[in-house]
Amino acid sequence: TYVYRRPAVFSRPVIFATAFMSFFSVVIALFKDIPDIDGDKIFGIRSFTVRLGQKRVFWICISLLEMAYCVALLVGAASSSLWSKYITVLGHTILASILWNRAKSIDLKSKAAITSFYMFIWKLFYAEYMLIPLVR
Repeated sequence: TYVYRRPAVFSRPVIFATAFMSFFSVVIALFKDIPDIDGDKIFGIRSFTVRLGQKRVFWICISLLEMAYCVALLVGAASSSLWSKYITVLGHTILASILWNRAKSIDLKSKAAITSFYMFIWKLFYAEYMLIPLVR
């Protein structure tokens, strides 16, 4: 594949950013259905959440995000640049820890709490944009 008559080069940071953000986006899409379970049931929509239940889908989403952060930790730890290694490992550790601690305290019976947590996941998504340029 060529771009401007030169071979396209997919660097490690580009591959990481594309894979991580795509994966994160899928989880956001899955999570979006959690607060909508009542409407989905009423209208006969067999969403993932209707079929598996709110709690199960919630913890699947959290597990998937934690796995993504673990991969990000490994990518950061494998960096050849010492400063990049420290910042990306520390940054992803902090984000993963915040996610886990907040997830443990959510009330899945409260639509407001679920919606607030959904918005929190978006904040984690955007926080990743601060770390992606540091991946080497």
